[in-house]
Amino acid sequence: MGRPAEAAPPCRVRSEVTMQRRHIAAVLALLALVTGCSSGVEPSPPRHSLRPSAAPPASEEVRRLALPFDAYALSAPDVHTIEAAEDILIRDCMRAQGMSWTALPQPGAVDPDPPQRRRYGVIEPDVARRFGYHLPPAPPETARRDAIWRAREKMPRAAQLAAYGKDGVGGCWKKAHTHLLRGVPKGSTALLNRRTRDEFTASQQQRTVRSVVRSWGACMKRNGYRSTDPLAAAGDERWAKSPWPSRDELAVAQADVRCKRETRLVSVWANAETRLQHGVVRGHAAEFRQLAAQKSSWLKAARRVIHIGS
Repeated sequence: MGRPAEAAPPCRVRSEVTMQRRHIAAVLALLALVTGCSSGVEPSPPRHSLRPSAAPPASEEVRRLALPFDAYALSAPDVHTIEAAEDILIRDCMRAQGMSWTALPQPGAVDPDPPQRRRYGVIEPDVARRFGYHLPPAPPETARRDAIWRAREKMPRAAQLAAYGKDGVGGCWKKAHTHLLRGVPKGSTALLNRRTRDEFTASQQQRTVRSVVRSWGACMKRNGYRSTDPLAAAGDERWAKSPWPSRDELAVAQADVRCKRETRLVSVWANAETRLQHGVVRGHAAEFRQLAAQKSSWLKAARRVIHIGS
């Protein structure tokens, strides 16, 4: 499972195998960043750590948690739609060279792990109870995709060169990627990423957020824990010492979630960040219209390829 998710400003793109990172480098460059990144080695689990079971589905609270910038960023289902279209084009290109190509699963309509799920730390009681601050196992849909990416890493050298070229972003993939982007307007997604980080940071200084964080800290103290920052609580280095949550970690995480609910921390913080993001969208309307056009046009091109090629 790896170390617990870092409590940091928006930065989540789900971890992928080496071939996938290389293959979709250009796609990821167009993604807005969201929470939940993690990194680090996996030490052997200590004797008293608890290995959790499969992850629960995202709660209704998580599914309702959306921010204005989300409308301009590619969601996981959006990325999977683009990958599915590229797969069709790559398949045809590979067949023309006498080679086969195993396609990724068709994209689902709903993201099993919504992007804002851990934006304000762990917020779901069932997740805290079973996983503490550790990232849950990948959903089955993600596991199936990862298995195909791993298989692609083991393709014969000739097939890898045909599919990705010498640099990993060439070959049939580059042709497919270029085809899908033909006529797609450009938008400054790097700027959107920066704005996302900046507004997240600015939200922490809002009077309402600072007040609710203090209330959360007081609640944690009543529960016997000396925590003053919910993001720091999630990123405590103690949790990184095991790939599985300890009993102490589970207890702290459950108190954390209870206090967030008691103080309404998530709704207060999300409302503050929503106001800030709406202000940025209004102040930079042309920039966001361009981003919306980019996203819409790219997805329209992908769906057209899927419709024709499926």
